[in-house]
Amino acid sequence: MTEARARLGAICDTHVHIFESRERYPLKTGELRSEPPDAPLARLLAESGPEGVRRVVFDQPSHYGYDNRCILDAVETLGRDRARAIVSIDENTVTDTELDALHARGARSIRVNYGYRSTDPDITRRAAEHAHKLASRAADRGWHLEFLVPNRALRELLPTLAGLPCDFSVGHMGVFPAEKGVSQEGFADFLRLHAMGRCWIKFTGVYRISKAPDFTDIEPMARAFVQNNPDRIVWGSDWPFLSHLDVVTYPQLLGLFEQWVPDAATQRRILVENPARLFDF
Repeated sequence: MTEARARLGAICDTHVHIFESRERYPLKTGELRSEPPDAPLARLLAESGPEGVRRVVFDQPSHYGYDNRCILDAVETLGRDRARAIVSIDENTVTDTELDALHARGARSIRVNYGYRSTDPDITRRAAEHAHKLASRAADRGWHLEFLVPNRALRELLPTLAGLPCDFSVGHMGVFPAEKGVSQEGFADFLRLHAMGRCWIKFTGVYRISKAPDFTDIEPMARAFVQNNPDRIVWGSDWPFLSHLDVVTYPQLLGLFEQWVPDAATQRRILVENPARLFDF
């Protein structure tokens, strides 16, 4: 960890997945694209700690379905001064009592997760219905919704997102292909939504949207988001880099961020201050 990074304060990684004992936390069967790696909390801390990360947000992986026990137990292990959770819930059956219990255990966001690679033409409608059923209940608790959808669906969802009564975040920079740059279809419209204040951009999944071996093609988009609204950006590693284990390292991802955002005050805003506000640290 560099001395400059140490001066920033409690850096927060807002997008990590963990996988503990299969016996204690069984995986959802029948729908998994691939078996996840062994990625326990202890290994996450060993890799993130030396880079200056002091807070983490556990993002419920699709492998566990609606069973959020693994990430909620991890929040309890670390303590709510260091950890939060983004949960997956059944929007048709969850009760207010269950939502309040999740809040007490550190949940501050709900995933609206349809993957970023799907070609299902019905995703836009399903994601919009999903969001409408949860948005007011999230707003009542000071939570936000986290969207992960294909870029096509995101562009179609922009009017829906603009009308939500709660804040929302969008993973992997909206899954805009980096090679197409800032002039690609829908990017300017997304910037306008980001500027309005309810939309948070997650600097995550760079290796999922870049085709360059060193991910340099992402920098123009990253700088455009920072110039547009630096108060509505958070950073996340997407550890343990599912399906991309041999492509990227934890130090590399933070190093890339520092290239995109060389100003120390803006780094602190995105790595420390913004996630503290969004996740109620």
